[in-house]
Amino acid sequence: MSSLLRIGAKMTSRIIVFFVASLSLCSCENLRIEDQVLQDVFGYAPQASVPLAADSQFQAAAVTPVPENETTTETEYWEMEDYNPPSIDYDVFDWTLTKRVASLSDENFLISPLGLKLALAILTEAATGVTKNELLSVMGFSLNQTLVRQKFTSIVDSLKKESPQYILNLGSRVYIGSNVRPKQMFAAIAEEFYKTELKTVDFHNPPEAAKQINSWVSNVTKGKISNLVSEDDVASVAVIVLNALYFKGSWRHQFAPNATKYDQFYISPNVIKEIPFMNLNEKFYYTESAKLGAKILRMPYLGKKFSMYIIVPIDLLGMSRVMSNINVLRTEMNNLREHYVDVKLPKFKFDYTSQLGGILKELGVREAFEDTASFPGIARGQYLSERIKISKVLQRSGIEVNELGSVAYAATEIALVNKFGEDTESQVEVVANRPFLFFIQDELTRQLLVTGRVSDPTLLDGAFKLV
Repeated sequence: MSSLLRIGAKMTSRIIVFFVASLSLCSCENLRIEDQVLQDVFGYAPQASVPLAADSQFQAAAVTPVPENETTTETEYWEMEDYNPPSIDYDVFDWTLTKRVASLSDENFLISPLGLKLALAILTEAATGVTKNELLSVMGFSLNQTLVRQKFTSIVDSLKKESPQYILNLGSRVYIGSNVRPKQMFAAIAEEFYKTELKTVDFHNPPEAAKQINSWVSNVTKGKISNLVSEDDVASVAVIVLNALYFKGSWRHQFAPNATKYDQFYISPNVIKEIPFMNLNEKFYYTESAKLGAKILRMPYLGKKFSMYIIVPIDLLGMSRVMSNINVLRTEMNNLREHYVDVKLPKFKFDYTSQLGGILKELGVREAFEDTASFPGIARGQYLSERIKISKVLQRSGIEVNELGSVAYAATEIALVNKFGEDTESQVEVVANRPFLFFIQDELTRQLLVTGRVSDPTLLDGAFKLV
């Protein structure tokens, strides 16, 4: 992205899609959707409303554990024996993406499938022809756009519900050049179904544009990501689609800090490090999968809405087997049963940067990156040609897990079967002293906030680039 956007009928403008950690859901100050467009799209006249202050609904302090209500609520349905999980759709892409990222190296990684799918879902609203069909097909979406909208509306509505027991911020923005006029239909659909606001920014003033974008990202990620884009990143673009998520939760069963002890972690059979392990004996849902050759442990957070799942290979070199057979994970989770479990889990904290454009191309999203891409539904303007293409797909994410809980920031989406059986009182052990897989799931919608692998708990950052 080294050249400035030029005037020209054959010039192809570019989109950057970012997936980062945080959230903000606000009304758009810069762009007003005309009343008639709302009437045409949604069939109702707009009601009087009061503008929200920027990020007003996300001014939350650090999580303080609140005693859980013993009364059964909708978020406790997954504890019921008669619970039947909804159909397991929209999840194949998530695990295909995770599996592909994992294959690039043996190191730590962290991605957010939900964020990627949410941002790309917004783009399908503006796409036509082969561009649209490739996006929908690769992500496993219905070709019926109404069903896609309904799916993501339910996901976003569920995830944005506030609780005193955790913080979850999820949001999206579409930044459009100040010389470009966004189409009213696209603006209305993005706001209504995806809770995504459109903001104008002067990309011909790269320092100011980068400052505005980075300020928003820093605010919604609680300062975790302060420099997402550089001046060069924004100098030659017409549109930036930005999705963000921030999660902070406390364990339902917390580890005692004085029980944390140093022990050996096997990065490989010949590479061993002494690191701090958290220790706890408590009731958890657990199973051992012969198909994966691994133990699966579910560790819930306060609030009974989110859980972290830990998948530990039985063999030291068993991670490749887990990833090769990851498609059976959703069915293996049907076998989770309650046990007393001795848990030995390392503390870990790392950031991760990934460029996902190459992977999307490998999976079949190709035309969206070419000059023949078709996104006519986004915008129009004297400096914008009829064709816009994606030039970059960047995700930055991070996670911290300790005795009290975890903080994760990135973008996400996935659904897994989640049915639990009867209680048992047997004693089992889960010792995560070798590379292991993990994911954080919304138990109500079965969406994955993040998926990742810990190969070396002592490393603080990582990155891969596949263009």
